[in-house]
Amino acid sequence: MSYVWDDEKIRRYRSYYDAIRTHHTYTYARYETTRDFVRSVLPPCLEVPSAPAVTIGFMSFMEWVKGVPNREGRDRAAIIGVNALYGGIEGSYYLTVLETEEVNIVTGREFWGMPKKLGYVDFFEDGESFHGFAGRKDHRLIEMHCTLGDNQPVSPGDEIEYYFDLRGYAGVNASGFSQPQLVVFKNSSATKRLQTVTGAQISLAGSPCDPGVGTVPLGDFLDGGHLGGETSYVISEVVDLARDGNDYTPYLMGRLYDDWPDVQRNR
Repeated sequence: MSYVWDDEKIRRYRSYYDAIRTHHTYTYARYETTRDFVRSVLPPCLEVPSAPAVTIGFMSFMEWVKGVPNREGRDRAAIIGVNALYGGIEGSYYLTVLETEEVNIVTGREFWGMPKKLGYVDFFEDGESFHGFAGRKDHRLIEMHCTLGDNQPVSPGDEIEYYFDLRGYAGVNASGFSQPQLVVFKNSSATKRLQTVTGAQISLAGSPCDPGVGTVPLGDFLDGGHLGGETSYVISEVVDLARDGNDYTPYLMGRLYDDWPDVQRNR
């Protein structure tokens, strides 16, 4: 039936996420940052690690289901994230995610609360250096220039990494969010190739709609990598935050929505 899915189509769609595995190339640089900044952007359910850090990365990927790519072409993404703790486990919490593929933006935001927005993302590398840039609404937000080191040995099999997403149900006319949840992903990743990033130059610039990008403090360069591999995304836990006494609306609004210039004028 047009516009209405039957039970079998809904079942097939849901099962897609049980079998998905991305094939990707990913280049990142990691920097020290301040404890005060990380505490200011993390929701109350997450704790600040002993060594706060910011990661800036560029990715190109295709989703594969049961060994077959789900569609022609690729998605590209640029991310800014900080490390965080939940229950003693350290993982990533993304502040900004720019992507080029609409369907991945919509599902990522609606299903898991990822702060995805439509933008432009491009990069290239020649084996010795990497150059990437990303932005949206005619504003360049992220530039990254890296020197690539030697090829490194990679471990066989998958390694586990965690990241955290915050989601909730928006009230009519932005009247607040109900049923806040923390989604804990336990990802299983296999690295197939790896070069170190031995030096990086980063430029972060805010815009009228995305002012937060320009407020991220970067300290000393820690490390980075230029890699290719595969990842399976597994939801480890969904934590109900509705009764912990905190209002998560500021954290959801600040990551998911634009800071419109006309809203600013009416303050």
